[in-house]
Amino acid sequence: MLLGLASACAQGTLDDVPSDVPLEAAADAPVEAAVDVPPAVDVPPSIDVPPSIDVPTELTDDVPRAMDSGVDVRAPEDAGSDVPVAVDVGVDVPVVPTDTGWGPTGYRVVRNDPAGRWVDACAQPGHQTVLSDVDDGSFRTALPFPFRYWGQPVAEGAAVLVSPNGYLTFQPSAPTPANGIIPNRLDGVDAVIAVQWRDLRTRSAGVCLAVLGNPGARQWVIQWSDARYFTSIFGHLNFEVVLNESSDAIDLNYGSMTLSEPSTVALESWDGSRSSVPFTIPQPIVFSNTRARFLPQ
Repeated sequence: MLLGLASACAQGTLDDVPSDVPLEAAADAPVEAAVDVPPAVDVPPSIDVPPSIDVPTELTDDVPRAMDSGVDVRAPEDAGSDVPVAVDVGVDVPVVPTDTGWGPTGYRVVRNDPAGRWVDACAQPGHQTVLSDVDDGSFRTALPFPFRYWGQPVAEGAAVLVSPNGYLTFQPSAPTPANGIIPNRLDGVDAVIAVQWRDLRTRSAGVCLAVLGNPGARQWVIQWSDARYFTSIFGHLNFEVVLNESSDAIDLNYGSMTLSEPSTVALESWDGSRSSVPFTIPQPIVFSNTRARFLPQ
């Protein structure tokens, strides 16, 4: 009986246990069950995985901003003659002050400087409204106080030419082209402060001029109110230039800029050979609630 049970165990089954072996003995005997081993699987060679790419978790000053938050990127202040063709784009983020430091132009540019602020010239007592419902043309006015521009003094009462196309110039006899780039010595107009130089059309609110403050600390505000691009009836653009008597600083302020498009934004030297730009390129998309302050060295 033991020999029969051993033989059955050796073969891994109880089917061959002799019939004279009691079932209780067969059940108590250890059995080595057969294990089905699956066929080997061909494993493909390992795949080279490229290293992970570090994605910044927050925007820095090297990332442009857009959509009603301000388009600002750190940039050299002197654009020179090499004008990039790229357009600033970005995402909706809060604007923060950005100091570009002194540049070769002699202007220090601070974007979104708390010292600069939006001033509603059209709401000031005694303001002047000009250039209402026009496409082209210009308005000749007088500088209300002495001022220095690009290191040169400009006397009180000096003529200033304001264009409906989003800029002014200290050369009152210059032409007023609808579009322009800065710097440019060939367009016949230099010493330009371009806030939103593009072919624009004003609405009934026109351009408002106002002087605020007391002698020695006055501000002259030139505000384009609810303008639009000539090629579109949908834009609503509000922007301004503020000249500061006490510091000769120049503020470019932007209020609501609905459907803003690329436009020239820069300060041009007296001979048209140099520019000071507050953004990456002289033709950015500037969005609402953006400011740029130019401080003379």
